[in-house]
Amino acid sequence: MALACLAALLSACVAPGAQLESPPQTVQLDGDAYRVEQITASTWSAQAPRHLPDGPQKTASLVRAIEKASNCKVTDSSYGAQGTALNAQVDCGSRLKN
Repeated sequence: MALACLAALLSACVAPGAQLESPPQTVQLDGDAYRVEQITASTWSAQAPRHLPDGPQKTASLVRAIEKASNCKVTDSSYGAQGTALNAQVDCGSRLKN
């Protein structure tokens, strides 16, 4: 009974028609593990392994990780406030060809 009440209470917190995005996933690229998370239908975020130096190569790898996880084309990206995650907008109408 208590479990049923808890489930009902938690489901009331989600707006009608809202869809929960998928949990974070790990994407392997060139032997490194990237943490990729879908934020909204068209927004994704990725974090690189800590040992990778900052720079254009790291950014390109983060974009590749997001495209691999989402199977969509990254159209715009920027680093978050702390600079640890790359946030990207994706276009899923332009599905990637693998």
